[in-house]
Amino acid sequence: MINGRALFITSLVLVVFVGLIIQLYTIQIGGHNKYKNKADRQQNRTYLVKAERGIFYDRNKEILAYTKDDVSLFADSRMLNRKANRKKRTKIAETLAKVFNEKPQKYINLIKKSKKNVCLERKVSKEKALLLNNLVVDGFYKREDYTRVYPYGHIASHVLGYVDKDSEGRSGLEKMYNNLLKGKDGELFVENDVIGRTVSIDYDNSVSSTSGDSFVLTLNKVYQKILVNELISGVENYEGKSAIGIIANPNNGEILALANVPDYDPNNYHKASDFLRRNRALTDTYEPGSTMKSIVLAMLLEEDLVKEQQVINTENGKYRIKGAWIRDTHKHLNLTVTEILEESSNIGMVKLSDRIDDRDFYKGLRDFGFGNLTSVDMLGETKGYLKKPNQFSGITKAFISHGYEVSVTPMQMVSAYSALINGGNLFEPRILKRIVDSNGEIKEEFEKTKIRRVISKETSDRIREIMLGVVEHGTGKNAQLENVFVGGKTGTAQKLIDGKYSRKYNSSFIGFFPADNPQVICFVLVDSPEKGKYGGQVAAPIFKNISKKIMDIDFDIERKKNKIEREELLNNFMADIEASNSKADQLSLQNYTDKKSTSSVTKITHTTMPNLVNKSLREAITILSDLKIQYKINGNGKVKSQSITKGEKIKDDMVCKIVCTSKTNISIK
Repeated sequence: MINGRALFITSLVLVVFVGLIIQLYTIQIGGHNKYKNKADRQQNRTYLVKAERGIFYDRNKEILAYTKDDVSLFADSRMLNRKANRKKRTKIAETLAKVFNEKPQKYINLIKKSKKNVCLERKVSKEKALLLNNLVVDGFYKREDYTRVYPYGHIASHVLGYVDKDSEGRSGLEKMYNNLLKGKDGELFVENDVIGRTVSIDYDNSVSSTSGDSFVLTLNKVYQKILVNELISGVENYEGKSAIGIIANPNNGEILALANVPDYDPNNYHKASDFLRRNRALTDTYEPGSTMKSIVLAMLLEEDLVKEQQVINTENGKYRIKGAWIRDTHKHLNLTVTEILEESSNIGMVKLSDRIDDRDFYKGLRDFGFGNLTSVDMLGETKGYLKKPNQFSGITKAFISHGYEVSVTPMQMVSAYSALINGGNLFEPRILKRIVDSNGEIKEEFEKTKIRRVISKETSDRIREIMLGVVEHGTGKNAQLENVFVGGKTGTAQKLIDGKYSRKYNSSFIGFFPADNPQVICFVLVDSPEKGKYGGQVAAPIFKNISKKIMDIDFDIERKKNKIEREELLNNFMADIEASNSKADQLSLQNYTDKKSTSSVTKITHTTMPNLVNKSLREAITILSDLKIQYKINGNGKVKSQSITKGEKIKDDMVCKIVCTSKTNISIK
């Protein structure tokens, strides 16, 4: 009996022993990799070391966007929810409550409700994080969590764009160059003990992060601030819906400032609508109105189809073509080609555009960049719309010539006007100057890129001179500056809403200075102003305010030492008239009536004196010069009276005294 029990016990022990051996074999040998990996996961952890995002600078190395080295605070609830560690949990909660002015229960509840790691505070500044350096508790740790900062808020928001909560670029340059900006994240290998405490860091297997590339932009921060602030003021003053502005260097395509108002703060991008975040200077198109006239006139001058002092019958402000009525805001019976641009005559431009072949007209506009991308180095650009010659109706060319039946972007208009005034070269507009790597070495430098020559330097000089006249004594007078000459063109276009032209307007002005050597070009567009509607009334004064402030701070721009005496212009103007009248190709008075016009005008002969009253001074001088009548002028502007009465027989050596509005005396024989 005793031997049987002993045998049973021995057998049982043997079976258990064999079972243990089998189990140990299974664990140690068969499940070696499984349990080793599990142990490694418990004892060793790999932490992501986020790379610092690159910086955006303006052209003067002023920081426009940078990354702040914040940290986020975490707790491992698996450790802190144990009974033995509840005192540690309380310590963490009480310490954080003091630093962040919260109740301890907030943090205790966060830890209780979580079954693993939980974030207690996100994106804590480095200064506050330093207050927690003495908080060394198992289960509490910090992790780098960078914050993107735009120190000037909404300034340049449409250029820079924004990043999301994971520091990924979502619009603007932040999105376009995201891969270069974000750098390369690193890894930190940490060895923990069985209860999760850090024992050591494996630096051999850890990988350091590499900061992203930084970008130096062509933007001038001061210009940008001026542009944004003046656009905001302009929208408020004229009760507009919105506004767009671009400032550029016409000689190389560099964008010095770009703004859309209303805008948004990229630090709080989630609060802004899609409209506010959209870079409308690139994405939105509009019918440009009269700013297109300068482009068309340049094409005419280039092909030698017009002369500045040729006189065109402008039909006293009303003209019918192919069943469509063309009207001028200011009624004139006759205008010279120069005056057509100065007075922004739709009728004059319609008649002049008929001199260009349809295909040449289309090609000329395409050469200036319309209907094409400008290739600016920013996201979202659209092409606009330009009809091909086979799509032209009988009035298409006439309407395009004064800015309808064509859609353009503000960026296209700035690019085209730059070519008008810089000697005839079309450049790619650009926002980048250089890219710098994490070591401060220049990685890539961007130079100006010429696309093509659009017009000759001679044509560019001529159109620039005419646009000076637009500002000095035409529709752009409100853009004049005291110590620098400005050239430019006004634009006013009815808005097409639901397929019909409305009583809402796009009012624009694009100008440049100094007029004789352009260094700055500035475009202003105001959408639907309630006070005033014309570009000369709304956009030109905004341009003036922008330009004046730029001149106040930028002394590299050439300027006159004293206030401009504008009477000097009249002297130069007279000399130009005399020179042009001496040329054989000057249009005679017999051609004052447009060849294709059926409207009747007062016949002017070489034997009787025509009526000069209410004509512009330029037109009056043209007529007198062609009639070989000497003249003396008192004043400037519209003619008020003439000493030789209308219809009086013309005699040799007659002198006609003309009295105008302002006081200055000029005599030409």
